[in-house]
Amino acid sequence: MAKINTLLSQRLKTASEKFSKMTNLVELSSSGNLSSFAGVFRITTLNETEKQTLKDILNQYKNENQEVIQDLEYLSSLTAEVKAINSQAIILHGERIQKAQQILTSYQEGAFSAWLICTYGNRQTPYNFLQYYELYRAIPVSLQTQLDLIPRQAAYSLASRQGPLAQKQHIIKTYQGQSKQELLELIRITFPLSIKDKRAQDVANITILGLKKILVQIKKSAFCPTNKQKQQLLSLLKELKTSVESLHD
Repeated sequence: MAKINTLLSQRLKTASEKFSKMTNLVELSSSGNLSSFAGVFRITTLNETEKQTLKDILNQYKNENQEVIQDLEYLSSLTAEVKAINSQAIILHGERIQKAQQILTSYQEGAFSAWLICTYGNRQTPYNFLQYYELYRAIPVSLQTQLDLIPRQAAYSLASRQGPLAQKQHIIKTYQGQSKQELLELIRITFPLSIKDKRAQDVANITILGLKKILVQIKKSAFCPTNKQKQQLLSLLKELKTSVESLHD
């Protein structure tokens, strides 16, 4: 009988503790202080540009005399959480892809690629995740948050390039909100691809295609430059001709 009383007492205590925890959660949720993933994801505060973008959205679509200050604060918090989820998801993907790669190294060539296609439907996406994860783990913890701020495509490009880790860390450390295109150009200059690399761009061919597009525009009836503009075009053509002729074979 004593054992039964002890068991009942323990169960009652456990139930009471669970109820107390649930009560606290409800109170936190009601006050808006509970996040569904609080303590799990590392949330980074939005930068001023991102905050301004959200503010512009609310101001553009608000009703007459509608106050947006409180909504802006809450929306900023939600946006930061969404970004944190996306960043953490890539790390979780990368960690598991790396483990799968380690398992499949003892199998014949092509096993890992086959697994990637079976799991993700392609190879590029999981390779991006893996390379991002490897870079994330290689840099100091103090720079990991900064890496999260970099536009994703630029971060993937940086992670995939061969080159000194110190140079990659410098790009991450000195990032101050530059656009994706600005970062991609910086990465191309800092870590140029070899001619044999399939990712290397044929700059000459891209230039030719660009000139062909310009020629199409010139031939359109809507193209009516002034005499001054014609002179500018002819001057540019002359400069282009001189530059091309001066190139060495």
